Amino acid sequence: MQNSNDDLSNVEIEEAVWRKKRKSISTVWIVPIVALIVGAWLIIQSINEKGPVIHITFKSAEGVQADKTVIKYKDIVVGKVTDVAFSEDLSNVIVTAEMKKNMRSYLSEKSRFWVMKARIGLNQVEGLDTLLSGVYIVMDPEKGKESVREFKGLDTMPVISTDEKGTRYTLKAQDIGSIGVGSPIYYKKLPAGSVSAYRLSPDGKNIDIEIFIKAPYDRLITDHTRFWNASGISATFTADGMDIRTESLTSIIAGGLAFDNFHQTETVKKVKENHQFILYNSIKDAKKMHYKRELFFWVYFGSSIRGLSVGAPVEFRGVKIGEVVNFSLIGNADDAKFEIPILIKVEPERFMIFPQDVNHSAEPNAKVLKKLIENGFRAQLKSGNLITGELFVDLDMHKDVPPESLKKENGLYLIPTVPGTIETLKSDLKTVLDRIAAVPFEEIGKELQMTLKDLRTGTIPKLDATIQSTDNMMKGAGSSMQALQKNYLDSNAQINKKIIKLLEEMTRTSRSVKNLTDYLERHPESLIKGK
Repeated sequence: MQNSNDDLSNVEIEEAVWRKKRKSISTVWIVPIVALIVGAWLIIQSINEKGPVIHITFKSAEGVQADKTVIKYKDIVVGKVTDVAFSEDLSNVIVTAEMKKNMRSYLSEKSRFWVMKARIGLNQVEGLDTLLSGVYIVMDPEKGKESVREFKGLDTMPVISTDEKGTRYTLKAQDIGSIGVGSPIYYKKLPAGSVSAYRLSPDGKNIDIEIFIKAPYDRLITDHTRFWNASGISATFTADGMDIRTESLTSIIAGGLAFDNFHQTETVKKVKENHQFILYNSIKDAKKMHYKRELFFWVYFGSSIRGLSVGAPVEFRGVKIGEVVNFSLIGNADDAKFEIPILIKVEPERFMIFPQDVNHSAEPNAKVLKKLIENGFRAQLKSGNLITGELFVDLDMHKDVPPESLKKENGLYLIPTVPGTIETLKSDLKTVLDRIAAVPFEEIGKELQMTLKDLRTGTIPKLDATIQSTDNMMKGAGSSMQALQKNYLDSNAQINKKIIKLLEEMTRTSRSVKNLTDYLERHPESLIKGK
């Protein structure tokens, strides 16, 4: 019993010792534990304070230096470059930068980065401060759907920043001309926007130009707005003289666009963002009315149409009603004859024909067209400019023309033609030249030679003798005149003195007769009684 009690006592003593050791903590572990906690807290605090690290890929990073170049937004530092290295294939430069933590939410797929350098353009000066402080990277932040850390830097500064208010649109042009990224857009010569980008259309036929119209000018954009190329200088000659137009010096040198609303109606509608407009070549084209209804006809000419171009006007009695669409040359191998079919477009909304249902029909009215052709309706080529030789198609009523019937070819009606003014002029000139050629100049020349021979051998010597005789006669007449002047006309001549004396006597006699007549009127009885 004693042994068992001793064993029990030993167990209790060991358990008591073990419990005493388990509850006690050595002061040696307090310092490491506290240091571990403080270190962990500092690490967490450092992680929280440290901003995100990003990588920006540039084609060239000239002037960018690690631990020196900063990243700015609105001239405030938002990050710093920590490393600059090449990509694996050495084709690009990868810039590593540490951003401030408050920019974490703006590191999205829409954010943009570019290197700011000193640039002097036609309409703006940028980055002059980099001449003293060195280059820096500019950030254009924007919140997006995704948070990213890899970015592709821009080669040049973007035209439009994300915080600028306005609306984007697209212009469809036939060619880019002198337009480039950053080209200004004007409204009534006020800068209202700029070109942001351009690219070839998917079908390869046109150029799609992306533009940005700043607020509040974007409120002026409607479905009736017209855009045109305002590059260079536009000069037109009018009855009042020469009219020169230009938007600004920048548009003359670097190109530019302009827009306006020319044909406003009650049905004007606002358009949505990215709406597509047509870019016209000039303000003259932009001001033109554009019609929805078009009628097409064929006109055939057998003579030269040099001077006629696509787009040349089609007129009726001086009023433009359409234009030339296309023309080609067709030959016949059997008879070696050539014809030039010209496709013309007539816009019936340019004129009015009563009743109105005839004018508003979708297809040409065969009945009306037939009557017109029977009454002499013909097409003719005329000169629109004597200096440049440009031609146009003139439609008019002609008298005394061969009769023609209404014909149709390839689904389009044919309008008969008459010779053009140039062709008629050539024909008239040929007739005149033929008549001149018919004159017997050779016979006339022979007869003229014979006449001149007769003059030299017979007529001229006789004429000389006559002239000599006349000369002698004139000399004699001159001597007679001198004698006459000496004897009769000279104031000292004897006869002249006698004539003067005779005249004086006649004067006295006349005076005596007059006195006698006056006395007899007063005393008629003196004829009987005497004095």
